Amino acid sequence: MKKIIILYFLGALLLSGCMRDEFDTTRVEEGIAARVSLRVLLPDMDGAVSAGNTRTSANTRAVDADVENRLDSLRVLVFNSSGKIVTNRKYTAQSDGSLSSLQIDTWSGNNLTFCFVANSRDDLDNRLAVVTSYNDLREFMVTASSLNFGLSDTGALIMTAIVENVNVQPGTDTISDPIQLQFLAAKLTLTVTDATPDGHTVTILGWDVQDVPARSYLFPDSQDANPAPEGGADKEEYWLTTASDYPFEVEQNKSASQTLYLFENRRGGRVARSLPGTDERYPDMALNDTDHRGKAWFKPRRATAVVINAIHRAGTQSELIKAYIYLGHDNHSDYNVLRGSHYTFNITVYGINDIKIDTNVDSKAGDFFVDYSENLRMDAHPDFRVMRMHAAGGTGTMEILDSQGRTYDDPSFDATWLKISPLNLMYHQVKQPASPANDWQQASNPESKFVRPKYIPHKSVRAKLTQEGISGWNAIPAGKEDDDVMSLDDATYRMCYKITDLPFGNTSTVTNQTLYVYADEYVVRDGFRSATVRFSFYKDGGDPNQPEIRNFTISQDGYLSFYTDDDNQYAGLYILNQDGTPSDVKQRMVLERYPEYRMTMNPGIDPSVQNINSMQWGFAEFKVYVANSHDKFRNGRFVTTESVYQDLKRVDNEPDNFGVAPNSYRRMFGNGLDGSLAAIPAYTGRTSGAPYYLPDPTARIYHPIYKTSAARYCHEKNRDLNGNGILEPSEIHWYMPSQNELLLMAISLPQSEYQFAGYSALMSSTELEERHMSHVTVGMKDSYPFAYSNRQLKSSQTFAIRCCRVLR
Repeated sequence: MKKIIILYFLGALLLSGCMRDEFDTTRVEEGIAARVSLRVLLPDMDGAVSAGNTRTSANTRAVDADVENRLDSLRVLVFNSSGKIVTNRKYTAQSDGSLSSLQIDTWSGNNLTFCFVANSRDDLDNRLAVVTSYNDLREFMVTASSLNFGLSDTGALIMTAIVENVNVQPGTDTISDPIQLQFLAAKLTLTVTDATPDGHTVTILGWDVQDVPARSYLFPDSQDANPAPEGGADKEEYWLTTASDYPFEVEQNKSASQTLYLFENRRGGRVARSLPGTDERYPDMALNDTDHRGKAWFKPRRATAVVINAIHRAGTQSELIKAYIYLGHDNHSDYNVLRGSHYTFNITVYGINDIKIDTNVDSKAGDFFVDYSENLRMDAHPDFRVMRMHAAGGTGTMEILDSQGRTYDDPSFDATWLKISPLNLMYHQVKQPASPANDWQQASNPESKFVRPKYIPHKSVRAKLTQEGISGWNAIPAGKEDDDVMSLDDATYRMCYKITDLPFGNTSTVTNQTLYVYADEYVVRDGFRSATVRFSFYKDGGDPNQPEIRNFTISQDGYLSFYTDDDNQYAGLYILNQDGTPSDVKQRMVLERYPEYRMTMNPGIDPSVQNINSMQWGFAEFKVYVANSHDKFRNGRFVTTESVYQDLKRVDNEPDNFGVAPNSYRRMFGNGLDGSLAAIPAYTGRTSGAPYYLPDPTARIYHPIYKTSAARYCHEKNRDLNGNGILEPSEIHWYMPSQNELLLMAISLPQSEYQFAGYSALMSSTELEERHMSHVTVGMKDSYPFAYSNRQLKSSQTFAIRCCRVLR
């Protein structure tokens, strides 16, 4: 696929507005060695806003996704209160590991300014390395080194940020609020669709650009790098205009699309001009109309445009079309192209004189920012995503809207499968010794010292559980039975459709609020459903009826099945009785779709302690299965549970009575992320404090996704539905498949599905003997799939995993 770059377009991307972070109001002693810890957030231009205000992914890219969202290097420049440089250092991912969290060695002082430039290339970086003053940096100019249309580019995009008025104490200090990087360039996605009637065709020849800025300030300035075109300082070399008919990146059916990057160009709004002749006017044409046909006529000088050349044919007649698409924040009156914004223009050709232009822009400028887990597409098992809202000086609201935009109080609202909570059910808590600190924790005191949190299920879930004779949640505070919408304080241990009153302090400090979106399991074959998470920000002193709003589409896929018919009597495997004799119980397994352990699920936590490529079986020092040796090859649900607990009983060939004794849990293993493949010891480190008592994520701890045995990773895909802090037998559906279940899956699935994220071998829950586990490898032989099982040393081998659900 051809890639597009304008100028150093990839030599440039945006910055954040200045953030203020004050450590101390008292005067600090200057010039003493200091180390400042900080966190870095990447921007996101991957989403656009369509005409229906639904967040979508752009169809095309000027660079690949992993390039656009990559942080290769970060240069940090620190200036003292006089504007002189005191620290200038470049950090690279190769030499310094992850760049999401950094420790900057500098000097103490008052009113320091921290400047950040990410992914600077050789020429730019060499110039930055010799900067001596803050004034020089603010005048720093980036220019287009060349036109590189139609070529692939692998260089990561430039991003910048500034934090001013920082007081740094001697020794160790912290910038608590994350550094929000933003791109230097703007992004444009252009789509042209032929909607002419039968007998007409539109042949798109290509595109060009007109009056694209050839230079930009590295950091935002009160004015463009290019002087006002009306002034005498305007020069042609400040602008890029082409006439080469560059081909569109993607052409399919009757549409073509292109994505490119360009420097900002603030040209304002329409300018007054006398109207054209009567024959050239459209109805009611006027300076202040909102018709897209007037954008070209009333444009200011040097407004940026993309020119599309095409041929329109009707029968044997042909006419050349040259369409000028003037960019900006709307399709009729605005000509501003701002750094860090993603503009989408959809051009529909209905006829030679009937071309409609719809444009929308997803601009990151605003009073609040939302970051979230690696993606918002959930799997079939009970799933969750983390979302953080950053703002200052106001209050926020987070709520669920269904796919039709309806809220919880609409009788037709159908997004009941989603809930919001400030409680993280997937991050186990550090056990507290006594009441009231342990009132909202699992009652047992496991050797691991990590326990599940308790919570009150949503009223819709409580009603279903009550009908089934199930209870177990803590007492509901008087008058708080209705939990559709709750304030943040009231929602501490609750599940809601809407949470209000998210506090964001005063106007000088950006803070964040972290909330969790939970999806019920989706036991529908190849199903798909979606909803919207809406964030609203009510700025202090602003119009209470006009909040700033961000919408995020969240979706969920149903399970993957390899049976022709899930209800077929021959589907699945018979499990064995405890004595090894055949039973009359047949279990049918279906599959999840996405490997969570390869995702960064928690924003704000160093990705290096999160996403991993494969899982560790664990239990390298001893044998797990003793009483269950007969059924370990085909009953993955039981052997998975036995790998997690050491006190379970077998009742009617099902796991029962586990998770309540002090020593119920087996030891946990950390996938090597803690520096060892051995068992993780009981945690004795710090916690984040009430009400959630979360451990330090970078410590040597157990985590149900990233630092755990493979079997417990699958076991933790189940949810504690009644909120009592225990996964009970009735709540256990998802598990790690056994050897024979994997073999059945391997010979039944297409090879492309079996090779989970590129791996041709999957790990089973079957233990062959002490220090050895079973895995299954699949391949092709004589054009037919084949599968075989093997065994590997547990303490040194890791493999991919695919978790399963039993269908009853």
